[in-house]
Amino acid sequence: MTRAGGSSAEAAGGGAMRVVHGRVEQGHVVLDESLPEGSDVAVIIAAGDEAFDLDEQQVAELRASIEEADRGEFVPLDDVLKSR
Repeated sequence: MTRAGGSSAEAAGGGAMRVVHGRVEQGHVVLDESLPEGSDVAVIIAAGDEAFDLDEQQVAELRASIEEADRGEFVPLDDVLKSR
């Protein structure tokens, strides 16, 4: 998630994005590691019982895409929907 004026990594006090795994327990997301208080997060849900595993290349591509979005290098959803 990007806040006006900065990236979520900057808002959380860090300079890099990272992938953190976790699971839902009693309706709450429980992460395998702790994050700084106030961190902005995006949750991606694995389909069905499938594990959500990314190889190193996929993680690098995801990080590159997040960095592009943080720099404002993206096509707004309205523009994408108009092109259909």
